[in-house]
Amino acid sequence: MDPLVRTAELTVVPTVSPPGLRIVGVVDADSHRHLRDALQSVASVRGGLCLEMSRVEFLDLAGLRLLMTFARARAARHCTVELAGVPPHLLQVITLIGWDTTPGLRLGAAHGC
Repeated sequence: MDPLVRTAELTVVPTVSPPGLRIVGVVDADSHRHLRDALQSVASVRGGLCLEMSRVEFLDLAGLRLLMTFARARAARHCTVELAGVPPHLLQVITLIGWDTTPGLRLGAAHGC
C-alpha cells in the first residue's frame, strides 16, 4: 500500500489485515500533524484497529498523548486500538504514566499485530 505519510523522519502505511497503521521512524513536534492526519484517516473503521509500532525510533510525549486521545475517542464508540510491537522503552513510559489503562487501548504483541 502507498504510505499515508512519507517524510524524511516518518512513514505511516495503512494495513489491511488487521486494519490499522504501521508507524515507522520518529514522531516529534515536526510530525505530530502527520500522525494526527493518519489517525484521522482510519478513525471511522469499525471494531479494533492495530497500530504496529515495532519500527518507531522515537515518540515524544505529545505523540503518545495523540495515541491515547485517539484510543479514548474510539472507546467512546466501543472500538479499540491495539498498540503492537511497542519498543520496550516506550512501553515503560506508557506504563509509568499509567496510560496502559487508557479506555479503548490494548497493549498487544511484542512483535506486531
